[in-house]
Amino acid sequence: MIPLIILSVFVGSEIVLVSGAVAVDPFFGGLFGGIHAFLLLISIYVLASSFRRRNQTTNYKKGFNAFGTAILLVVPAIASLLPALIFLITGYAMLWYISMGIWGMFSLAIVYGILRGRWAWKVHNVELKFENLPAEMDGTTVVQISDIHIGSFFNLYHKVKPAIDKINDLKADYLVFTGDLVNNIVAEVNGWEPLLQSMRAKKGKFSILGNHDYGDYVSWENDTLKSNNLNELIEKHREIGFTPLLNSSVELHPEFYLLGVENWGVAPFRQSGKLEETLAEVPDNAFKLLLSHDPSHFDEQVVGTTVDLTLSGHTHGMQFGIERFGLKWSPVSLRYKKWAGLYTVGKQFLYVNRGFGYLGFPGRVGIYPEITHIVLRRG
Repeated sequence: MIPLIILSVFVGSEIVLVSGAVAVDPFFGGLFGGIHAFLLLISIYVLASSFRRRNQTTNYKKGFNAFGTAILLVVPAIASLLPALIFLITGYAMLWYISMGIWGMFSLAIVYGILRGRWAWKVHNVELKFENLPAEMDGTTVVQISDIHIGSFFNLYHKVKPAIDKINDLKADYLVFTGDLVNNIVAEVNGWEPLLQSMRAKKGKFSILGNHDYGDYVSWENDTLKSNNLNELIEKHREIGFTPLLNSSVELHPEFYLLGVENWGVAPFRQSGKLEETLAEVPDNAFKLLLSHDPSHFDEQVVGTTVDLTLSGHTHGMQFGIERFGLKWSPVSLRYKKWAGLYTVGKQFLYVNRGFGYLGFPGRVGIYPEITHIVLRRG
């Protein structure tokens, strides 16, 4: 029994079911553990192979499915590991049922996240007050979306259309997109143009680039091809009706400016954003709304400037966590202090959108895709 348990833990097998089955019947326990380990190793191999090739592909389905399988096999095992181990040591039956319950709960949550969670867009309503907001802009509405990752939707247009309808139902004055239109290459957008063009705003649509938009995560034959991909992607932004802000600003109303910087993130992420240059063209006393993809930019460079509100994305809330019963936690909080929702430093606000799409793991567990509806108030 002990070698089986060690093997199960080593490869991430479900020690709860394995240990419980071993306690009843070593044969069936060993059979289940072997099948579990085999499936996990296959999924890891497929995932590693997909990542290693790093081709300019628009077909992510195989790698994403392998990722989802690995998560389904490993996470419930880790979550239920402690009571299972204590059960093996003590033989106390209640611990067996507790570990089984934990395993079942996590397994069902992951399956739900894959089948339904990634399509469960939620509208988050936020109202913010600013002393320097021009009186004429009181009540202005801004809808933010971020991290579309269009290549992850596998051309399932009918699945995404309800989210577009939710955006349009908000009848926003401005629609802003805070980066990561694609996973890697511009070809992912092909076929999606009509649906993306149908997103509406009364007064304008604006966008910036995210770290995935630069093509940094795939191999290119030469720099020219990579540069052409980026330029074509920027044109796609325009084709679907957005005005790209590339370290630039636009005056939406006297004394009200919208700014957008290119991606700036803490290393190893690209640092192409030029906030100082972008601010140089804007009056100090004007209201400033900044689009910056990576929320780490806020603490590193934005705090202490005259920017009033920063809108970011990037983290996806790791697509896994809990936001219920007064709890708000995700593993991504270990990497980013500001990872989802509203944050305040002095009189400066940061809002981090949880992301419109998904990447890698083909689901969302507890952290659902977001459409942010922001109302700006003078006060």
